[in-house]
Amino acid sequence: MGSRTGVTAALERTVGRRQARRIRGRLMGRGHLLPDFIIIGAARSGTTHLLGQLNAHPNVLEGPRETHFFDTHRHTYGLSWYRLRFPADKARRQAYAQGLHPVLTGESSPSYLSHPNAPARVARGVPEARLLVLLRDPAARAASHWAWCLRQCGEIRSFREAVEAEIGTPGDRHGIRIPAGKGVTDPLVVRRGIYQPQLERWLTHVPRERILVIQSERWFRDPPAVMSEVCDFLGLPRQDRLPRVMRNRNKPHEPVDPDVLARLREFYRPYNETLAEYLGMDLDWDEQLAD
Repeated sequence: MGSRTGVTAALERTVGRRQARRIRGRLMGRGHLLPDFIIIGAARSGTTHLLGQLNAHPNVLEGPRETHFFDTHRHTYGLSWYRLRFPADKARRQAYAQGLHPVLTGESSPSYLSHPNAPARVARGVPEARLLVLLRDPAARAASHWAWCLRQCGEIRSFREAVEAEIGTPGDRHGIRIPAGKGVTDPLVVRRGIYQPQLERWLTHVPRERILVIQSERWFRDPPAVMSEVCDFLGLPRQDRLPRVMRNRNKPHEPVDPDVLARLREFYRPYNETLAEYLGMDLDWDEQLAD
C-alpha cells in the first residue's frame, strides 16, 4: 500500500511527483478508508505505543504511523492520496462479515497538535474523526524531544543550549521566543510543551466532545485503565487483557542538566496551572522527572 511501482515512477517522470501522486490518489484512493480516529500528539508523549495498542485491537484495521498529511505539503496531494495510507474498504466489509462491529482505523501524527494549519485541514478533510491527545509533563517531554532530535534531525546543541535558545539564559525576562533560523512548525522543544494555546486552536475547529485528552503519565502507569477509556470514547469493545506491544522508552543520549530541568519546571509552572484549570484535570507534573 503506497509503494512506488514502475507505472508510478513512469508517471512521475512524465508529470512530476506531486501531480503523479494526485493522479494516483484519484484513481485508487476511493477504494480505501478514511481514519475514524487520529492521535494528534503531543510528540514524545506515548503516541506510538497508544497507536500500537489500538492497531492490535480486534475491531481495528491497522493504520499508519505518522502520515504527516495535514501538517506538510502532502495535503496538496488530495484526500484520495491520503486514503491510500489506510486499509481498503473491502477489509472492513470482510470484518463485518466475520461479525465484528464496529470496525475502525486510524493514524498517529504527533506533530499535528502543534501545527497551526492542521486543525482546519483535519476539520475539512475528516470532520467525523475522533481525536486523541496525550499530554506529558512538558519538562520531561522537552528532554525526550531534544534526545530524539539528536538522533533524528541533526541536533548538535546540548540540552542547555536548546532550552536557552527559546527562553534565554537565567535571569532573562523576555519570555519565550523562536530562535533565529527557526519557524513555528520546527521541533521547538520548549514551545511545544505550552499545551493550552495548541488545544484552544484545535477547539476552534473541532467540537470538544470529539477530543479525548489523556495525561501521558497515567498511560505509562496503567495502560489497561486508560485503554478502557479510549475504547469507550471510540465506541470499541473493551478488552480483558491488552496484547503485548513494545513501548518506546528511549532515554536522552547524555545526562539532562538538573539545573536546566529545574528551570524548565519553573518556567512551565504557570502554564501548567492554567492548563489544569482549563481542562478540569489534576496534572501532577511537579513530581520527579518521568522515565
